[in-house]
Amino acid sequence: MTTSMTINDSSAREIAMKFLQQHYSIIGVKNAILKDGVWRVEVEVSSFGVYVKTVWISPKTGTILEYA
Repeated sequence: MTTSMTINDSSAREIAMKFLQQHYSIIGVKNAILKDGVWRVEVEVSSFGVYVKTVWISPKTGTILEYA
């Protein structure tokens, strides 16, 4: 991927889901918002209960910056 490419809404959702499904069952993406130059993707997951996990993704590289 070149530095001129940017990650769109669909790609951000896919990156977040693939990352989180390593540890959780994915229920669905609640939203994906590009704010302050970073994608913030909220995903509803299940693992002994239902939770919402947030993944922050670089829009230029698709790198996961942080998750909670």
